[in-house]
Amino acid sequence: MTSIGKSRSGKRLAIVVAVLAVFGLGALWLARSGPSGLPWTCILHDTTGLHCAGCGMTRAAHALLEGRFVDAFRFNPLGVVLVPLVLVMLAPGVVGWVRGEPPKWQVPLGRRSGIVLLVLILGYTVLRNLPWAPFTLLAPP
Repeated sequence: MTSIGKSRSGKRLAIVVAVLAVFGLGALWLARSGPSGLPWTCILHDTTGLHCAGCGMTRAAHALLEGRFVDAFRFNPLGVVLVPLVLVMLAPGVVGWVRGEPPKWQVPLGRRSGIVLLVLILGYTVLRNLPWAPFTLLAPP
């Protein structure tokens, strides 16, 4: 690897470390202040009373930080499952980007995957707003 490649790789690593530090600080703040300490709420829920796909995710993240996995799943089952999966799927690409070479292994993500993800999120949003069981279990408590 040339010195230019090493320089580029170092800058990319610094970007990844900075992003992880920001998320780490956010997690620390959430763990200390709790979800009620946030200055914002869900605009969709505030204006319509409906739950979006992300509703309950802050409380789920807080519950995960406290080790309460069942509570986290109750707040947002899709988010608790989907966020770690997406992170695992993106990790090889990020490592390859930092190294400046294609990843040795990567989950093939393409247009079809994006469409499936969009349909999954929209379907989940619709289902969690249906007013009868078992769909009421998808809405955050």
